[in-house]
Amino acid sequence: MTTVSFYLITVYTPTYGKSVLKLAEIDGLLVTLCVGVSNFLWLPVMGAVSDRIGRRPVLMTFTVLTLFTAYPALSWLVADPSFEKMLLVELWLSFLYASYNGAMVVALTEIVPASVRTAGFSLAYSLATALGGFTPYISTQLIQLTGDKAAPGLWMMFAAACGLLATFLVYRRGEADRVLVAAAA
Repeated sequence: MTTVSFYLITVYTPTYGKSVLKLAEIDGLLVTLCVGVSNFLWLPVMGAVSDRIGRRPVLMTFTVLTLFTAYPALSWLVADPSFEKMLLVELWLSFLYASYNGAMVVALTEIVPASVRTAGFSLAYSLATALGGFTPYISTQLIQLTGDKAAPGLWMMFAAACGLLATFLVYRRGEADRVLVAAAA
């Protein structure tokens, strides 16, 4: 979910705004700048929230929110595109991304044993980028195949479903079990 969301709200936004929504090029660039500022603010805040309430509740909440709001938000935007609507939608998607990612990065490092943490995290990140990095291409193809300008929201929903499944698999044991496993590692 992290990589797909990141590429959708940053890399693809200027192209989406100009080519798909027919907004001015500067609109997409300004929205992307605002998304960057939003990410900068929300990532540490939501990382701290996950320190207090736990990784699992944050990961679950934001994958479910993404699953249920990504496509409707983009559908609302494409129904009557404007700079203001694009800004609101992209800031919402940025909030979802940063909230999830603020917890996910720490969760991933916590589940990888310290002796292989750098290699494990690098491998996971590289594999995610190998798929998620194609988000601009996949989004463009989805729009062309379906004729639906909101179709990138479907790709983001798919990524959220994958993130939700991963969260279930990682946290299938209780908190006490994870502490014991981490202590044994």
